Amino acid sequence: MKPLPWLLLLLLTACAPALAPQDVPLDDVTPVIRGATPQRVAYGAFSTYYEVLGEGAPVVLVHGIGGGSSGFQYRQNAPALAAAGFRVFVPDLLGFGGSSRPELRYTQDLLVGQLTAFLEGLPGGPKAVVANGLSAAYAVRVAVERPELISKLVLIAPTGYERLARPQDAARVAAFDRLRGPLGSVLNAFLLDPGSQRFFLLDAYAGRESLTPEVLESYDRNLRVPGARWVVFSFISGNLDQSVRDLWPRVEQPTLILWGTEATNTPIGDAEDFLRARPQTRFLPVRGVKLLPNEDRPGLFNEALLDFLRE
Repeated sequence: MKPLPWLLLLLLTACAPALAPQDVPLDDVTPVIRGATPQRVAYGAFSTYYEVLGEGAPVVLVHGIGGGSSGFQYRQNAPALAAAGFRVFVPDLLGFGGSSRPELRYTQDLLVGQLTAFLEGLPGGPKAVVANGLSAAYAVRVAVERPELISKLVLIAPTGYERLARPQDAARVAAFDRLRGPLGSVLNAFLLDPGSQRFFLLDAYAGRESLTPEVLESYDRNLRVPGARWVVFSFISGNLDQSVRDLWPRVEQPTLILWGTEATNTPIGDAEDFLRARPQTRFLPVRGVKLLPNEDRPGLFNEALLDFLRE
């Protein structure tokens, strides 16, 4: 296909009308996690979609901040936790999955506020929180600012020291505003291309064998939902960055960090900053995977997580 028709096709696809996830009645929603019940809760003018299953001590699983991400990332983990006697909550952050996707500049404060409100609204005492990448930085911030909400932290390849830690200033706003115009339309078309999606997913997953039709379909579907581009543009422009340099040493909750040995964008060497500042942190390198050990080695991940939660 010639470049111009290829681009036009993707732009037309991106503009095609579709029903936003938050508009779909819950009775018509098929949960992405086997055995889970879909729910929604208000967050200001927006809504947080989440899935819940199991009974017992509460555990909250927070997906990473990547285009097309959602609670789908924990479909191999949540049922195992529920079967082991935990009540598992899997929320979608704003801009992702089944939650609201407003057309605005997303910020670290917006998503940290959403996570805080979600934890506040859950019954019971403090919750164990599992989070990936940039979301792990958000969980660290909540653990410091609202320690009564979190009992334990499990962080998967967390960011916030040298990576994804840019200051929130006028430069970030200007970078986002540039993506509101034609440049953003071209970028969005690129993100909707199946080849581009595979390229980016291979930064997170262990290899091509991990990119099953189910995985590819989930990310592609979420990227095509109306409004999906705005949180992606906010991430690219640095508006979602969250530094943990001053926060991390103040974390008091027991913490487990898991890190794939083959990670490239967030290499395992970044763990040194976290372990140096808090040497009491439990650390588990996971061989042969990148940023998603919960996806690529779910058995090992579930066992390590359950051992830590039961302590």
